[in-house]
Amino acid sequence: MELNAATLLSGAVASLAILVSLLRRKTASSSEKRRPPGPRCLPFIGSLLHLLTSKAPVVLRDLARKHGPVMYLRLGQVDHIVISSSAMAQEVLRDNTLNFASRPSILAGEIVCYGNLDIAFAPYGAYWRTLRKLCTMELLSARKVRQFAPIRDSETLSLVREVAAASERGMPVNLPSVLLSCSNSITAKAAFGEVCSPELRQQFLSAMEVAVSLGLGFCVGDLFPSLWFVDVVSGMRRRLWRTHRQMDAVFDTIIAECESRRLKRKTAGMTEDDDILSVILRIKDEGEIEFPVGNTNVKAIVFDLFIGGTETTSTAVEWIMSELMRNPEVMKKAQAEVRRAFDNTKPQDHEEHIEELPYMRMIVKEALRMHPPLPLLIPHLCRDTCEIGGFKVLAGSRVLVNAWAIGRSPDYWHDAEQFRPERFEESNLDYKGTHYEYLPFGSGRRMCPGSNFGLAALELILARFLYYFDWSLPAGTRPEELDMDMVVGATSKRRNPLNLIATPYNVSMKSQS
Repeated sequence: MELNAATLLSGAVASLAILVSLLRRKTASSSEKRRPPGPRCLPFIGSLLHLLTSKAPVVLRDLARKHGPVMYLRLGQVDHIVISSSAMAQEVLRDNTLNFASRPSILAGEIVCYGNLDIAFAPYGAYWRTLRKLCTMELLSARKVRQFAPIRDSETLSLVREVAAASERGMPVNLPSVLLSCSNSITAKAAFGEVCSPELRQQFLSAMEVAVSLGLGFCVGDLFPSLWFVDVVSGMRRRLWRTHRQMDAVFDTIIAECESRRLKRKTAGMTEDDDILSVILRIKDEGEIEFPVGNTNVKAIVFDLFIGGTETTSTAVEWIMSELMRNPEVMKKAQAEVRRAFDNTKPQDHEEHIEELPYMRMIVKEALRMHPPLPLLIPHLCRDTCEIGGFKVLAGSRVLVNAWAIGRSPDYWHDAEQFRPERFEESNLDYKGTHYEYLPFGSGRRMCPGSNFGLAALELILARFLYYFDWSLPAGTRPEELDMDMVVGATSKRRNPLNLIATPYNVSMKSQS
């Protein structure tokens, strides 16, 4: 009996020791946050196959429904975290804003954007903060955007005349073509003023188009750093550098002409021009900012403004017109509002009456909810290992915020897939990025600094489209049959360009002269 009791006692002690050990292990392991869940990773390529699609925001939304609003993807050799809810976006963009205030470095940015000296991809630090201040206080301030009103007026009236000419010939209007041309002209004149001749401006736009198309190409080294040499062998680096040199040559000519014009005006005692390039050169010469600014910095900044001020605006208007064609009652209501406001006013005064178009502005908000210009925003870089949503996010991870998925989530939006501008009638949602269920321009320190510039052009283009024309689909196409398929590159575009028939409204087109 004594032996059995001793055996039982020792067994109980041993069991207790094992239990304590297991509890300690559990406590220790639970205190170490685990990596976010995500789809299965294949050897070497990780989850890359999921992203080999033109509809990445849709694929990522569907994966998040299974794995959660904080999702891990290993794309090649690089960790990515995908954020798909308002609460998690707030954790990244507001609560941990400093930790996610930087950008990953990509090959196209290093070469085309002059070593990431631009606003969008400059790493977070004193230099970027200086650029941001320069944009908000000087280049893209509300006052500066108002100064560009004559440019918007002139170029959008040119757009109206171009559409009217197509109508007279009985031809459908290729909306993406005419919209891109208009937004390019607005941005070019705002950036360079009259110093840039139409021929030189066209050279710049052509070079920029090539730069953007190459920048959107797949660079192996961006996702497989150990295979950096593939971009050399494939010729990608060579093509990027050739495009960079072409852009650089045009920039040098434009800057030289601008400097010459500035000198002549200064000698004659005249005030300097107000275009963006002249302002940057003046600030550079006067040394008003803490970092020395050379021509390379100037080129990077202007290039960035073009990328942000052209394709995003034209693409957004195309999506808005697509939704209006699918919703004729909304179109009719918007046209009635615009025509009440613009009738008996001079064309040059139209922009002053935009404030009288609350319903049209609701349409813009609703379209940007469903079709944000950058559906995954621009990637953020995690600077230090931290915790998001209870999961560990390692330093060096790239973070994608799926603004497209959040904007269509039934958790925040009733009838999320329906185009209903009236949902904004009593809403206080705006474009400032403080409401994380609505992020068309991002949020936090790295949100788009040029949103006011883009919106001013977008609203005037749309208002004049609604005022001067009645629109219809080509024969045989019903509104509910309009293809709304998208492809995602730099922006979210329609897969098939929108072609519409424009019928002039009963207003004299001579008044546009």
